[in-house]
Amino acid sequence: MELELRLILLFGAVLTMAYFIRQIQKKRMQIDYAIYWALFSGALVALAAFPGIATFGARLLHIQSPANLIYLCLIFALIIKLFTTTVKVSKLNQQVTELTQHIALYEREQKEAQE
Repeated sequence: MELELRLILLFGAVLTMAYFIRQIQKKRMQIDYAIYWALFSGALVALAAFPGIATFGARLLHIQSPANLIYLCLIFALIIKLFTTTVKVSKLNQQVTELTQHIALYEREQKEAQE
């Protein structure tokens, strides 16, 4: 793997890790959500520190370049994260709808009780 790509991976991983640690400290992100990103950053550090991993994986999967394997893995990991986030957002939207309905019914009952 080329030195430039290794340095970019390492720099990106360190920056990502620092950003998410900062977000946790400011209480803008829960630790359980940050675990995914910490693992993601750790994988980037591992690939930058040990380029043989990407080279071995590329040969094993018959991918032309280790850089292509890294991009493929990054895209796959981000698609998985996007899907799980979409599922969570859908669930939260449903809960907001149900909560709004319960509040409306409660307010209606309170109004009828006052009359």
